[in-house]
Amino acid sequence: MKQIAALPAFARILRTSCRPRYRDTDDLRNGFTSFVLETAALGSLRTASKAWDVTLNDLFLALLLQSLAPLSAARRQARRRNVAAGCIVNVRRDLGIRPGTFGLFLGSFMVAHEVPEGIGLKELAGAIALQTERIKARRLYLATPVQLAFAGFVLRFFSTRGKRSFYQKHCPLWGGITNMNLNTLWEEQASGSSLDYLRAVSTGPVTPLVLSITTAGDRVNVGLSYRSTVFSAPEIGQVQSRLTGGVACLANLK
Repeated sequence: MKQIAALPAFARILRTSCRPRYRDTDDLRNGFTSFVLETAALGSLRTASKAWDVTLNDLFLALLLQSLAPLSAARRQARRRNVAAGCIVNVRRDLGIRPGTFGLFLGSFMVAHEVPEGIGLKELAGAIALQTERIKARRLYLATPVQLAFAGFVLRFFSTRGKRSFYQKHCPLWGGITNMNLNTLWEEQASGSSLDYLRAVSTGPVTPLVLSITTAGDRVNVGLSYRSTVFSAPEIGQVQSRLTGGVACLANLK
């Protein structure tokens, strides 16, 4: 019932978000690069998160939207001015799954913002936090299996080519994040062990760019997977530069 009540807001995001351009929907190739946020950068992120009363996840979503906004400028229209991004959620706790149980138990949600030129990261992160707070309060991410089942049913009536462009047309995401903190799982890592972890997550049919963010010890490894039919390597370099530059600016936060 909560999901049904939230449908108008969800539909509004889909209708008002601009679409990335897929040069060839048959091209499923992925590119990949990665970078590291060292101890000082992680400290700056945590300080900003606490000072602005947002979660680290909200802050990463805001950084992603801020970094993608320049690439989406040419795709915006009068009705479609927002940039949308998705987020994967671990739902083990919500479902009461016992620790150590094997398997992936995931949900997802979507946020969107116009990201006007000149908006500050603090303001953007605050706006994203308002959206995620409503989603988490109603636990709307638990409805992901229902959404996927409905999409699977609808896709039965599409041609093969139509299936490949379905999500690009009707679910216009520019990117997404999957955030994992291994310090809550690995006692050895939390105590200063040299263990490390880098994830590479496929983009899939829905999201043309995925940030796989993994906190291990006192650093963050960020894998950046992307559909090469949407983003060129130089464009991804720009996204990475804006991401790291946005984090670097947080060092001046008092």
